[in-house]
Amino acid sequence: MDRNEEPSEELIRELYARFGLAYYLSECLHRELCYILPMSRLPRKDLVTRPRVEERLAYAFSRTLGEVARQLEDILPDDLLAEIRRAVEQRNFLAHRFWFERAHLMSTVDGISTMIEELDDYSGLFERLDERATAWYDPKQRALGISDGMIEKCLKETIAGKPWDPLPSKRLPKRRERLVRVWELVLPDGSKPLVFETDDGALWQLCDAGLGWTHFEEVRPDWKEHPAVKPFLPAEIVPRPEGAKPWEYDFRLNKGAVLWVKPGSRENTFRWGVRTKPRPAQPHHTAPNKS
Repeated sequence: MDRNEEPSEELIRELYARFGLAYYLSECLHRELCYILPMSRLPRKDLVTRPRVEERLAYAFSRTLGEVARQLEDILPDDLLAEIRRAVEQRNFLAHRFWFERAHLMSTVDGISTMIEELDDYSGLFERLDERATAWYDPKQRALGISDGMIEKCLKETIAGKPWDPLPSKRLPKRRERLVRVWELVLPDGSKPLVFETDDGALWQLCDAGLGWTHFEEVRPDWKEHPAVKPFLPAEIVPRPEGAKPWEYDFRLNKGAVLWVKPGSRENTFRWGVRTKPRPAQPHHTAPNKS
């Protein structure tokens, strides 16, 4: 074959297929890093709530590959991070400039062959880094209790076409929130979680770092305002207190009161209470930290 002759439609289709594969593998790498980013910063598994995981995943998936890579700079080993930076540059080239800068090569067989070789190099890099990132993250994954069986089950469901539940579409806490009500509700299992309502109607529950997402979407008629907190609302609070340890932080309420949260004496529980001045602290309450 004369490599300077006009390329066939079959070769052009192969070029497009190789581009699609390279871009797909870059997305696989992006998705893997989006899992690593939130999970790598979580406390141990008994201190994590499901809505908190969902919040962190939703945040990660809203970031570009480059943004996720930058936020992993203090987490990933230097050699892996350097290659991921190179992958970000190549993925951005594919997305924004590849066809513009390589279009002149499409007029000959030799030119298209050069483009295919370049795309194969990109595919190899993205796939190799995906595998390296997965292997690096594997110990943390197991520490969180995510087994090979769970992964295999998810893969089988994906291959079978079973749809995934979408991540919730909710906002993140602001730097400051105006807390207007704290609701207490009784669940069928007898537990009594707190639900925090801010002035825009958003609902929150306690998580390892402060106010976090909840699966409750609206206030229900049987909910009652918690009497220990109601006298000190409304209040401007910092929903994610700076320097908070897992399940150990305070919210400054009105009239000098403080709503405090501490880890419980039993696994998967936390304690909370309201401290006032000059009156003595009110009795504390224990609740499960899983929601």
